[in-house]
Amino acid sequence: MKQARLRSRLVLGFAIVTIPLVVLVLWNNVYATRVVHSQVAQSNQNLLTMYMNDMDQVLEEIENYLYKTSEQNQNLISLSQYDKDSWEYYLSKTKTVDDLYLNTNYYGAADMLFAYSSRYDDLFTAPQQSVSYAKKQAIQDRLKNVLHQEGEDSPFYMKWNIVELNGEYALVRIVNTNYRSFIGAWVDLARLIQPLQAVNGHNGSKAFLVSEAGKPITPLDAATEQELNKENLKPHLAEGIASYNIVKLEKPYLLVAKRSRLAPMDLILLLPERSLLERLPYFQTLVYWVPVVAFVLLILYLIFLQRSIVRPIHNLIKGMRKIRTGDLSVRLDDSRLFEFSTIKETFNAMAEQIEHLKIDIYEEQIRTQKAELKHLQAQIHPHFFMNSLNIVYHLAQIGKYDIIQSLAHHLVRYFRYATRTQVSVLTVKEEMEHIYHYLSIQKYRFPEALEFHLDTDPSLEDCEIPPLIVQPLVENAMVHGFTMSSGEPFRIRVRVYPAEDGPDADLWIEVEDNGKGFAEGKIPELSERVHASQPDDGGHIGLWNVVNRCRLFFKTGVRMQFEAAQPRGARVRIRLPRQKTAKKAVTA
Repeated sequence: MKQARLRSRLVLGFAIVTIPLVVLVLWNNVYATRVVHSQVAQSNQNLLTMYMNDMDQVLEEIENYLYKTSEQNQNLISLSQYDKDSWEYYLSKTKTVDDLYLNTNYYGAADMLFAYSSRYDDLFTAPQQSVSYAKKQAIQDRLKNVLHQEGEDSPFYMKWNIVELNGEYALVRIVNTNYRSFIGAWVDLARLIQPLQAVNGHNGSKAFLVSEAGKPITPLDAATEQELNKENLKPHLAEGIASYNIVKLEKPYLLVAKRSRLAPMDLILLLPERSLLERLPYFQTLVYWVPVVAFVLLILYLIFLQRSIVRPIHNLIKGMRKIRTGDLSVRLDDSRLFEFSTIKETFNAMAEQIEHLKIDIYEEQIRTQKAELKHLQAQIHPHFFMNSLNIVYHLAQIGKYDIIQSLAHHLVRYFRYATRTQVSVLTVKEEMEHIYHYLSIQKYRFPEALEFHLDTDPSLEDCEIPPLIVQPLVENAMVHGFTMSSGEPFRIRVRVYPAEDGPDADLWIEVEDNGKGFAEGKIPELSERVHASQPDDGGHIGLWNVVNRCRLFFKTGVRMQFEAAQPRGARVRIRLPRQKTAKKAVTA
């Protein structure tokens, strides 16, 4: 029966090896296609990066000019300071226009530089010579429309924005002088992309700019633009996607995209897939010969496995099973193969030493757990050190020395506790005092937006717990739940209470807030991550550390629960065994 089992497994192994080879051959051309796609995409990605960097550099130079002028040009700043009929206003207006025309020579990429006085609703423009009178008038009308509609917190005053004018698109940047006057630039996207137009038409390739929504914003032929309007390009522009994508318009295209770091747009290059895949003779020949050669080799390999390897492996498995059951008297027989003879000698020596190694291994595991406990504890560091120093700095600037003294007191107590990595156990009372100092520091950051309450059952204050297990729960509430959009203060409540009645009942440590709460479906995912055997790359390493350190400390099951608070917010709690200690003096 055992021989039959080995034989059937041998046949199964033969099939397992053969089928992937056949699949490999069938997908050989697919792999070759992907290699070609990857190489072409990488080459063109470098090209797009170069052109996009050039565009961004042009926009950055214009933006730097706008900021510099808004801060240093007194004529621009004075536009809204004098009466409209005054001689000073006339001079400021004249010199501002002269400066704009002068700088059009230095910033040729800007189709128009303009200044605006919101007090008198006066718009002064300096277009390039290539801009026609009709287009100049249309741009002026569009700019006045933008300046009238947008408030001072408009995105137009913070970054480049895309504006449509008669079916054409341009970038507009406006800088506020904070004196009721503005300076800005109008950049025609069709002219901005002209250096890349040489790529268009080469082997049917097409280069163009699109908005963040995936809409083309530079001229294209009618057929291509119609096809692109049917295809949603937005998923292909997301950060972190593959270096290229295949999109199907009237025919398949390889799409490579590069995002601008200054403007809400992407530079896209479409390459016809058919022109990329010429002849692949090597892979075509491989399709015919690989299966034949593989079949012959596998037959020979199958015979060799049956005669020389399967039987010794079978004997080895039998010996290992006996070792697993505790029978340390098992020994392997000699084999004709040198490798299996070596395995036999090693196995027999191992069986003799296992019994002596049991105690050593157990002791080593204890030392490893202690080292891991120390390591995990040392991983926890204050996350808001820089923020605290920043608060002290600003308080010092305004002379709030009494508040600085109070804040410094909390900081000293907080860091003295957090840096005691040599201490492996503390009481609930000490931990809650640490949380009080932590939240008091946060209160200085958000005096009107944060409230907290600490509630500890007096009978649990002397219970022993690992240090720094409550702080990660409170930090998570601050980081992920804090919000000021609800119109009421953000409240955190930390409770320590017994799980049931009785002197030996477990204790609950609970952190509840009225913040954003958990996203839909997030609670099962969090529970799975924090109770995993290893930390997950997706985050929440702090919560995983809390659970793992408590397991190492209490040597028993520890569970962390996640719940939605009412009427909103989140509740996280962890159940721990009650482990009391004699009262001792606490060094602050």
